[in-house]
Parts: sequence; C-alpha cells; structure tokens
Amino acid sequence: MWGWLRRRGRMMSPLPWSTLGLGWRPEIAGLLTALPGLRFCEVIAESLHGAAPPPALAALRDRGVTVIPHGISLSLGGAELPDRKRLAHLAACARRLRAPLVSEHIAFVRAGGIETGHLLPVPRTRASLSLRTAQRPSTATGWGEAAGAKPALRPVLHQRKS
Repeated sequence: MWGWLRRRGRMMSPLPWSTLGLGWRPEIAGLLTALPGLRFCEVIAESLHGAAPPPALAALRDRGVTVIPHGISLSLGGAELPDRKRLAHLAACARRLRAPLVSEHIAFVRAGGIETGHLLPVPRTRASLSLRTAQRPSTATGWGEAAGAKPALRPVLHQRKS
C-alpha cells in the first residue's frame, strides 16, 4: 500500500525515501552516534522524561540526525479517545527533539483504564475504519489544544483521490 501511495504522489514525507534510520535505545546509543549515513532515528516517546532529551540523543540531533518520537500508548485502535496527557507528552517530545513528525501504532492497548501490555491489532473491517476516521478530528484537535502543536505536527489522514 505504501508503495502504491508513494508512486501516486499521495504521501508527504519530511524524510527522503532512501533514508537509513534505526530505533534509538540507551543501550546502543554509542553505536548509533558512530554510525555513518544515519539520517533519522525513532525513540520511544514514553521513555523520554524531563525537559531535555538524554545527552546521547541530543548529540545525534545536534549532528543533524532527525529524531522522531514514536508513541506506543495512545491506543489509537481503541474505542476511547486518546488521553490528552499522552497526546501532550508526545507533542512535548516532538518540540524538544525538533521533530518534523511523530509516529504511533494504530493498535488497541487499553480499555476502561486497563492496560493490555501489548499492541493488539484492530479489526480490518469497514466498521473499524469508520471508528478510526471518526476519531481522527478529535485526536488532531486534542493534539493542538493539549500541546499547542504546530499544524504540521498534527496527524494527517491521506485519502485516495478518485
């Protein structure tokens, strides 16, 4: 699907398609810092705390590596709207890292305040798609209101043109 969208010019990306990127973890920070050709890395947003990123991550960002916060707890696949505090945290991470975008799974991770501890798949049905689409404006509004995010950082829904 991504190739189909890319070939038809329907996906926008602040990163070149031929970019090398890896997932950042403190345990491999030294390896990533020395890796030539690294253009971006993802970091789990929920692992970032405090006013500044860890020094090794800040060093990568200052070297010109794009650092993208990757959320794992919004539960975009659930029936409940994403929690405003979690949205605000993801937006704060994006600001601190000067990230051009954020990423998050469309997965079910909680219901009624109970965490599953896993990224559970959502049903691939029209009803599920309708729910995701209906939630999208609320998520974008919550993102902007809760975190003061720039419009470019708000979630974007790509639609197929007929």
